[in-house]
Amino acid sequence: MSDSLLDGYLHRRCGGRYARAEETMMVRVSGMSSQVVRHFFRCDKCGDERRTVEQRERAEQTAVAAMREEHQLLTAREIRQLRDALGLTHQQLGDLLYGIPKGIVEGWERGRYVQNPQVDALLRTFTDREALEQRAAKAGVALPVPEGAEPADPAGDGAGDVPEEGAPESPAVDAEAGVARAGD
Repeated sequence: MSDSLLDGYLHRRCGGRYARAEETMMVRVSGMSSQVVRHFFRCDKCGDERRTVEQRERAEQTAVAAMREEHQLLTAREIRQLRDALGLTHQQLGDLLYGIPKGIVEGWERGRYVQNPQVDALLRTFTDREALEQRAAKAGVALPVPEGAEPADPAGDGAGDVPEEGAPESPAVDAEAGVARAGD
């Protein structure tokens, strides 16, 4: 039931009426906690309490906003912008973050979930390309090539420079003479 439908609603068991009330409660999310005021309805005769889904969600959203502010966490929009700037999918970003499911990453971007401070700190390191590449190598994630950069040799062994079998070899250059020699 929505908030407006319960206000003044008749409690059939005792004949009392529901009235707005509030309680202070602790909300715990991702290892963090925040104290918030949550509204609910209480029967004025027997004390029966009813909480709507909207009231629960509002309290959780208020708590999450307080946690983001207290811990200075990236917002949902900032996480999305970071992922987009890196050219990563939800799955790839989750893999970089020690295998966090893509649904959780999607939830962060929608504001449904909140990342803990440790994950937030790791996310922030991804703005440094070198740190990102190191983490990607450890996680086994293939990163997209940044615009304007040439693809790197992932193995680092020069194997990318070897012509395919049957392909004509490029001529070697004699450094002293400055001319190409066939067959070298």
